[in-house]
Amino acid sequence: MIKILTLFILMPLWVFALSVPELELSESLSEKKRGHEFLQLLWDTGSIVEDIEIQTYLKDLGHELTTYSENPDKHFGFLLLDDSSINAFAGSYGYIGIHTGMLLSSDSESELAGVLSHEISHVTQNHLNRFSEKTDKQTYLLVAGMLAAVLVDDSNTSQAIAASTVAGAAQQSINFTREHEWEADRIGTNMLTKSGFDPQGMAHFFEKLKDNSSAEEFLRSHPLSINRISDSLQRSARMSGNYRKDSFEYLTAKARLYYHKNGRIKLEQDDMLTHYMQAYHAFEQQNYKTAQQNINKLFLIDSSKPSYILAGRIASKLGDVQTAQQYFNQNNLNQDDEASLYYAAQSYLENQQEKRGIAVLKSFLRVNTVTAQSHQLLSSLYVKNGDLDRSHIQSAKALVVKGKFAKAIQQYERAKSITSNQDLYDVLTVKIEQLQQTLDLYKDLAK
Repeated sequence: MIKILTLFILMPLWVFALSVPELELSESLSEKKRGHEFLQLLWDTGSIVEDIEIQTYLKDLGHELTTYSENPDKHFGFLLLDDSSINAFAGSYGYIGIHTGMLLSSDSESELAGVLSHEISHVTQNHLNRFSEKTDKQTYLLVAGMLAAVLVDDSNTSQAIAASTVAGAAQQSINFTREHEWEADRIGTNMLTKSGFDPQGMAHFFEKLKDNSSAEEFLRSHPLSINRISDSLQRSARMSGNYRKDSFEYLTAKARLYYHKNGRIKLEQDDMLTHYMQAYHAFEQQNYKTAQQNINKLFLIDSSKPSYILAGRIASKLGDVQTAQQYFNQNNLNQDDEASLYYAAQSYLENQQEKRGIAVLKSFLRVNTVTAQSHQLLSSLYVKNGDLDRSHIQSAKALVVKGKFAKAIQQYERAKSITSNQDLYDVLTVKIEQLQQTLDLYKDLAK
């Protein structure tokens, strides 16, 4: 099922096929509808990586790059999917996904940033929207074919349906797709330069994919040519500067993904990363004293955010909540790091201090757009504290983040049915009405 849905997700990238469009400054209701449906599909695959550190790292990197794009006011969302293939995609409403295989195959943060910049450029240039507007019939046939494939029980048959449907659409659009790929290369390279990354990162990554069998799907959706790679390399070679080094967040994200995929630590030449992963391995094995010893070695040479977060998680498991909070606060001087706040709240939950955990997350979630995981954690804290109405509210908010509005309404209704707070009851009534109005508008669009 996941493989079939992945093909459906990648559908838009094969059809970036029209002349260069004018920029659209805001998204239409129709695009928002498609985006929320697209987001639901992603979550329903069960493949979204919920490692809060990696998710917030990818989100922060993606949003930083969008500030240097040609349309930074567009809506964007960044997700990591647990899939070993080397792939990336851009969907409706600016939702961009990266496969773990893509992240693991990158040799530098500039390469990862290059892929993200390329996908961001597809969004800012409205390639998908223009295709949908001008080839509505073909889009409908493509989606219908993919949904038919999903409903077929026999996996071989469904894969054949999916492949044939998508192949047909790809064949009709291939003459135009290359034009959009060149444009995304050019704009993406400029974004890399402005953000301080090596502009050759994108070209180098694409170059090494040519003969990589794991990149088959990516190469189908992003057709390469010798001339295109050569042009990207020549363009980026003309740019110079002191480029950003790989961040420790990038290095530890890759190392943790490798560890969970292979069940072992990858041999590293970097002492910082070696000490970090030795501590992480011990933590995963619940050898918290050993983990603490290794993290202390790391602090002799490093004091970055991933190190503080891991140290805090270790201290929490050892029952030293005060020390754990001190570590988490090292990353949180401006109250703007979701991963640090998440683990700070989780530490309180692990050590039966629910009220403090609620206080940590509640104010942050009120004013920031966060991951579904943070809402889910706050929901768990409310359950432990006996606030079931507020627990349902946070569950609803997590579902909204996932694009699942109908299920979110159900959670709001449950909260409304058990709350004894009249003010909260009135707020819930408004929230339910707002979500229902959105769903009704979506239904009207489908008529």
